[in-house]
Amino acid sequence: MTNILSTIMQAHHMPLADLIEPGPGFRIGGPDFQFEAVQRDERSWTSIDRAHELKVQTTLAVRGAALVIEHRLTNIGAAASPPIDVVEPLYLVFRQPLEAWRFITANGGTTESYYPPTAYRTNERTGERASHGPENPVLIESHPLGRSSNLHLPLLIALSSTAPGSDGLFCGLEWSATWYMAHGAPEEGKSSLAAGVKVAGMRLEPGETLTLPAVHLGTFSGGAAAGTNALRRYLYEHVCARYHGELMIPRANYSTWFGLYNNIDHGRLKAEADRAAELGLEVFAIDASWFPSNFPEGVGNWDRVDLEKFPDGLEPIAEHVRSLGMGLGMWFEPERGVEGTSAVEQHPDWFVPVPRAPWYKKQPYHLNLALPAAQDWVIETVGGWIERLGLVWSRWDYNIEPMPMWKAIDPTLKIQFAYMQGLYRVLDTLMADHPDWMVEGCASGGRRVDMGTMRRAHTFWFSDQSVDPLLCRYMQARANRFLPGHLCDSTVAVPLGAGDAGYDDTAVLSRMLGKLAIDGDVASWSPALTERVAGWVAQFKAIRHLLVQDFYQLLPMPTTAEDWDAVQFTSVTGDEAAVFVFADLVHGGQRTIRLQALQPERKYQITRPLDGAPWTVRGRELMDDGLAIELAPREGVLWRIGTA
Repeated sequence: MTNILSTIMQAHHMPLADLIEPGPGFRIGGPDFQFEAVQRDERSWTSIDRAHELKVQTTLAVRGAALVIEHRLTNIGAAASPPIDVVEPLYLVFRQPLEAWRFITANGGTTESYYPPTAYRTNERTGERASHGPENPVLIESHPLGRSSNLHLPLLIALSSTAPGSDGLFCGLEWSATWYMAHGAPEEGKSSLAAGVKVAGMRLEPGETLTLPAVHLGTFSGGAAAGTNALRRYLYEHVCARYHGELMIPRANYSTWFGLYNNIDHGRLKAEADRAAELGLEVFAIDASWFPSNFPEGVGNWDRVDLEKFPDGLEPIAEHVRSLGMGLGMWFEPERGVEGTSAVEQHPDWFVPVPRAPWYKKQPYHLNLALPAAQDWVIETVGGWIERLGLVWSRWDYNIEPMPMWKAIDPTLKIQFAYMQGLYRVLDTLMADHPDWMVEGCASGGRRVDMGTMRRAHTFWFSDQSVDPLLCRYMQARANRFLPGHLCDSTVAVPLGAGDAGYDDTAVLSRMLGKLAIDGDVASWSPALTERVAGWVAQFKAIRHLLVQDFYQLLPMPTTAEDWDAVQFTSVTGDEAAVFVFADLVHGGQRTIRLQALQPERKYQITRPLDGAPWTVRGRELMDDGLAIELAPREGVLWRIGTA
């Protein structure tokens, strides 16, 4: 395969092509599984392991700066295949030693209450080998309990040297279940890259075919920042879900959950909707507990509304929201059910009991989406609410670990392939049938953020940490090194009856480095604060197109309370930018921030929104001399930079 791969890379002037060794390009089974190419043309080929009677059909496509490689694995024998413990849709060997590489990865979308948090923290290291053996892979992987980004984001940036402007690659699997990526040293002077699915002795029945996760392998030149922007641009243009066929621009939305939680009813939502419209928000989303028995005990009561809270149903709220110029959203978690709810009671054969955490009052269950009937039920149920209420938005949550269910059904974990095929069919069908409907992916925060869900989500609720602005802006700033900004949804959370205390400019700016949301009891805000925050919502709308273009981390990633943070979003042409700067937590003071990727001789107008008069300066001065900024401890600022 890699002879073809190298040839295609060279034809498209992609870096690193000459470093790739010949080989099949994938690894199935173990050392005794040997695949030989038996048929090939320009973009597809077939490989067979005659001893184990397995066939792999491979196709390759060029998408922007990347190759998309897809495999279909088939048992061509008359008996079940031997046990398979290795399924690596990507396995490449490079003609350079492991220690030459520089690796950049990121942690997943967890929830912490300390600063700096673990979530989305960038990890960088070189590939220096340990003394204990030839194999020392740089390994990132899914969590043992199965959600894809609970430990790490399933994306890798690797630079071929530690030189500042070196060539490099980025890699990911289009897959939302278990996975791993490893960069190792198969022999002296060489290195390898593997991307695989975790299985345990799975067998294929005679004639059975598995479609393996698509591999996305891209290259770039120009160093680490170029790698970040090549990956972000590729994901945005070639993987992320579009809306009405257009590239997605982040919406500013309201949601009930972080602030109101289960405390919702018709009167409260009507008041919150009125205030959300004053703030200039575009979507009003009703989160969990619109159904009987509240959250989490009522998860599975998807067939009815809680009539104690909403005596006339949700239709009057939907009509009111639309009368205010907003779209209506609604929360679902179809993959989970709780004992006694209608879903579990009516379809017991579709649900698998899973371990019960101490905070559960009743037994939780996991829906088996490998079953076509269960898929059809979700499509019908969610689709019915979309049509009934005219929904334009849903948070698709997933507060449950899949591994206990998968192992209960199939200890070899082959079940993952059918499950993911089912999940993707459900979301693909709903999005095709309801083109006005946007999906906000969620999994107890950002624990299922991957290329598979990116293709089926217009944004991600990227962490359940929504209380502390310091943590929110840190996570958004770090996540942007790998993800286009519209995927990084965070919120200004307002507890019931909170009023104005604690909601200053920095509280809002700290959620504007990605998609901005506002949750909870905004009706408790004063008219003055409402007007001020509405001004920031308008500023968000004015810069949001930049959040999906180029990104630069202007200061080192903060590691202590005394570190400042600064990032820049810039148009691809360099004629416009938004710069966010946040002071340390202790001292504040003055800093000079040097900007990047502007046009040296162009005159730029610099504005601090909502305050201060603009001034003009050339791009060269902003990049060489920098922008002088003075801030109090914990204070943040936004500078808008545009052509004079």
